[in-house]
Amino acid sequence: MKTARGTAASYSVKALDPGDLDRAIEIWSLSFGFLDRDRWAMFYDSFLDSAIGAYLGDYLVAIVGIINFQMWFGDQLLPCAGVSAVAADPAHRRRGLIRQCIKEALQEPHRKRVPLTALWPFSYPFYKRMGYEVCDLRYLVECNAAALPDPGDARRYRRIDIDQYEPLKPLHDQWIKQSNLSLKRGDLQWRRVLSHPERQIVCFAHDDGYMLWNTKDKQSRTVEIFEWAYLSRDAFLDGISLLKRMSDLNWDKVRWQTSDLTSLLEFGIVEPQPTITVKPGIMARVLHLKAFMEATGIAAPPFSIDDPLGFSDQYRGGGEIKIGPGELIQSTTGFLRVKPDVIPLSMFAQTGEKTNFCVEFF
Repeated sequence: MKTARGTAASYSVKALDPGDLDRAIEIWSLSFGFLDRDRWAMFYDSFLDSAIGAYLGDYLVAIVGIINFQMWFGDQLLPCAGVSAVAADPAHRRRGLIRQCIKEALQEPHRKRVPLTALWPFSYPFYKRMGYEVCDLRYLVECNAAALPDPGDARRYRRIDIDQYEPLKPLHDQWIKQSNLSLKRGDLQWRRVLSHPERQIVCFAHDDGYMLWNTKDKQSRTVEIFEWAYLSRDAFLDGISLLKRMSDLNWDKVRWQTSDLTSLLEFGIVEPQPTITVKPGIMARVLHLKAFMEATGIAAPPFSIDDPLGFSDQYRGGGEIKIGPGELIQSTTGFLRVKPDVIPLSMFAQTGEKTNFCVEFF
């Protein structure tokens, strides 16, 4: 158990007491604006592999959870500690409790030599101060459906019931292998994705992909494609033809996210022009330096990690090179398009041509 000092009181940081689940749900509900207690209880029981709480006496005031994932790094899957369910009671924020909880929550994965940790941040600067860095950019595309071309055969997408999602699983597995830092999705996570209470989900399957739509936003007459997996150019072109036909119904616009704009820009849509927004995605960092270097086989001279959380230190005795734990992921995956001067060539862009793109929200 760790102790953190507040302004006027001492807090203890320790494993979450299961008897405090109701209190944890109160904190999560207020922080995330989602009030379904049964869904939160299921999330705690089925998804979190561990949870750490900050207590004022016996009163729970902050929580951090860990979900154990497998993350694609180049051509292999590496263990990754996903930081999730981060929340604090408003009256106890800005006291360093979340940082203390995260550090405590990562102790066990570090002991088990888990090389990576990742998260979806509520504040990018906040997690940057813990050594995490943005390692994933995506494009949010919003387009007038009628302005889309008709380059494929929309009939190749077949609507299926969301309960019959088994055929989508191997397609998803093949799709995420195309990207760095994507996470394997288990059956429980599939069910969670397809039962999201704030979505009205429609599913279309293709021989080479699938689309998951959210049709709940009828007021703005916009269809959100919150997951579009395509393994071939035909699956993309057929999907564009399907989206074009939405203008014949109760919708004017379609919206989706992608890691690559090349195929869309080839159409030269100018009237009206699509709205394209660049958004940051997950943040990641090395958790266990030696395990990371051993697993990836990256050739590197001696270097040191400048780690605000104190997990990683030196590789082969240090040396003059010093790099942050998140910057190491940015550099080795080629997320940084220009090699930083401090990074040796042997450590830069070692995962091939894959783009960093994580679709799993946790």
